[in-house]
Amino acid sequence: MYNIFISYRREGGYELARLVYEHLLLEGYNPFFDIEELRNGDFNVKLYDTIEECDDFVLILNKNALDRCENEKDWLRLEISHAIEHDKNIIPFMVNGFEWPKVPIPGFEKLSKYNGVVFSKDYFQATIDKLKSMLRSKTKKLINNTKQKEHRLSNQYFSLDDKKEVKRLKIQQKLLETFDRPIYDKVLLNMNNIKVLDVGSNNGDFIMDRIGNVYDVEKIVGLEYDNKAVEYANKKYGIDNKIVFYNLNVEDEDLGEQLETIMENISIESFDVINISMVILHLKNPYKLLRELKTKLKPGGFIIIKDIDDGLNLAYPDENREFERVVNICGKNETAGHRKSGREIYTYLKRCGYKDIVLEKSGLSTIGMDNDERSALFHTYFSFILEDLKIMRERYPNNQDVYNDLKWYESIYDDLEIKFQEESFYFNLGFVLFTAKK
Repeated sequence: MYNIFISYRREGGYELARLVYEHLLLEGYNPFFDIEELRNGDFNVKLYDTIEECDDFVLILNKNALDRCENEKDWLRLEISHAIEHDKNIIPFMVNGFEWPKVPIPGFEKLSKYNGVVFSKDYFQATIDKLKSMLRSKTKKLINNTKQKEHRLSNQYFSLDDKKEVKRLKIQQKLLETFDRPIYDKVLLNMNNIKVLDVGSNNGDFIMDRIGNVYDVEKIVGLEYDNKAVEYANKKYGIDNKIVFYNLNVEDEDLGEQLETIMENISIESFDVINISMVILHLKNPYKLLRELKTKLKPGGFIIIKDIDDGLNLAYPDENREFERVVNICGKNETAGHRKSGREIYTYLKRCGYKDIVLEKSGLSTIGMDNDERSALFHTYFSFILEDLKIMRERYPNNQDVYNDLKWYESIYDDLEIKFQEESFYFNLGFVLFTAKK
């Protein structure tokens, strides 16, 4: 069940509402993010039901947010009125420039009297902390039908011999281009003679597509534990003393010494950029790796981390909670990695002493996608879960839960894909992308 309803005016309020939603979600609450694109006859009823279900009603008030509320059919007015009618804990979240109307809107006379929060970009975490102190809601675990993994596991998931996974990652690479390309441009566009360390290079395609073939690169060092993938990458992209991929497990105890030897061999004192894409979730001790990598980054150099947090996943409509069950299945599969890894990255970076930490992107949604893009997103996430279940079945042939999950998922997989293609269906996948400096 949701416990916090976030309401906003799309023009000027969407970005802040989304940011508040993501932070509350990462803090362990179960907020509802009101997505205006999905409003139709059925969804209107769901909005009202959700407001009644929630204890708290967070109202994002950007400049002129209430101007259209004089219209009795305005959606923001209807949401606020419903919250007032059902005695919800209404918390105005005000942006600089917002002013209460001099003449109160009928029915909203007490709205300005509620205790609220004034948004501060410079002190955003303090703003969120103040908002939390005003909530009636308590943090809740996500609804869960199955026991999730409680501890991180070291999971060497990639193999060049796994043709399905190689194909899936290629689709994912293309799909995520609009998600992450602007951030690589932001960080690298004005750099010259860039020295890059890529952690978890797989077959080298991603780092070459995003950085190696685009920017002024002096050297690229790729690290990958699958030896066949390393051989493939060196054969396809390798250039002596400029682009080199190494067979190395980043969780080795002597990682620092191995990196120093590599850097000496190709005459690198430090790296300008360290790239880590979809690796942190597969590590047992990310802190140890990030701490070591910081010593290899030059002062002012950037680290770019893309990872996943299934806590940010959202599917609607999901009346039978089928998509929710798939997410829960993914969360307990040993081969899937630590599926709430994204929320931990900021803390790891902070503890390691990185500076200027920025959550650049959060969430990839189906809004605006055509059929081909929706299909790519579906297969990026849902196909690997099916393959992981088959692996889990082989590992634990006597586990009835695994058997039941696999049989259920196989029976419903095609129906889920058809539903995923419907224009009225909304899905958000919890990719996150952080940047930070040394």
